Amino acid sequence: MDTCGLDGFRLDALKHIDRGFYLRWLSDVRKHAGRELFCVGEYWGRTVEELQAYLGEERTMSLFDVPLHYNLYRASCSNGDVDLSRIFEGTLVAADPVHAVTFAENHDTQPGQALQSFVQTWFKPAAYALILLREAGYPCVFYGDLYGMPNDGNIPAVRELPLLMEIRRRFAYGTQHDFLDAPDVIGWTREGDDEHEGSGAAVVLTDRDGGEKRMFVGERHAGETWSCVVGEQDDVVVDAEGWTTFRTLGGRLSVYLPETTADALEHDRELYRIVRETAEDTEEMRA
Repeated sequence: MDTCGLDGFRLDALKHIDRGFYLRWLSDVRKHAGRELFCVGEYWGRTVEELQAYLGEERTMSLFDVPLHYNLYRASCSNGDVDLSRIFEGTLVAADPVHAVTFAENHDTQPGQALQSFVQTWFKPAAYALILLREAGYPCVFYGDLYGMPNDGNIPAVRELPLLMEIRRRFAYGTQHDFLDAPDVIGWTREGDDEHEGSGAAVVLTDRDGGEKRMFVGERHAGETWSCVVGEQDDVVVDAEGWTTFRTLGGRLSVYLPETTADALEHDRELYRIVRETAEDTEEMRA
């Protein structure tokens, strides 16, 4: 701690080390450092009950939300037969969000590893939206999904991931409204707040046919135009009471932001410009 100035720890393979040791060791090292020292442990338990039992009453660290990973994995392999409204059922982030580190993938779940349970590529954008753009949980992004790993499991980079990370960092704030009320099309919104300029977001995704959700984004956004920055949907206008209908294509994710916010994105700005201009040209041709 004195030499490296560490901010925290990732503890591997907790099943093989006495829990009592960490209770003493973390207390001592935090006292020595004089600061919180975030700590996440890898306890590979498939049920939330196992994870809660390890956390105990002390809650001295956070744990990776293994049950959520398996829910995401099953959703990606189900051919649309998973009930998305129950995607957070039996997960640590639902039971104890303060101590849940959410992840879609890691080095143990990639192809060829002992715990292989690779979330299928088509569902990866939705999986990352489910951990990055919601209020609960402390999300962790896998290196291979961010940069690609062509020589180690042939893992492609998730093209939308840098943009989803930027949306989380800059705009996913404020009160969250859930619309997790259908088996095949779910969504949620974030109202935004006064501390983060242009904040607010809406997410809708499906594992089957395309669909739509009428969702509340807050009266503060009444009259605004919102643009689809992930996906290929038309702009929508928020009504006077703060509601509008958001759409997505089959098996896809759509993320909407206030129009002025969308124009200020750093990642994929050129792509967004091309998509927007193409949509405008198409509209002119129809006219």
